[in-house]
Amino acid sequence: MQMSVKGMIQVLGVTYRIVRARTGQYHVVRLLDDADLGSFSLGNGGEAIIEGDAKDIVRVVARAAIRGGRTTWAPRRLSA
Repeated sequence: MQMSVKGMIQVLGVTYRIVRARTGQYHVVRLLDDADLGSFSLGNGGEAIIEGDAKDIVRVVARAAIRGGRTTWAPRRLSA
């Protein structure tokens, strides 16, 4: 599968690129120096699995990416 750029996210004045590696898995790349900081995966229950050396940064960027609509994950609706 070809990687696709899902967009840019700015957190605390630093811009990051969100790249989809495969369905539900995204890489976080710092735009300034093109450094791959890590990745996050989105589970079925809505939990994020964070990997890489900069887990704290990836976690914050992942949260911003989900809130900003840069991922394909959407919260499940509870049936009445």
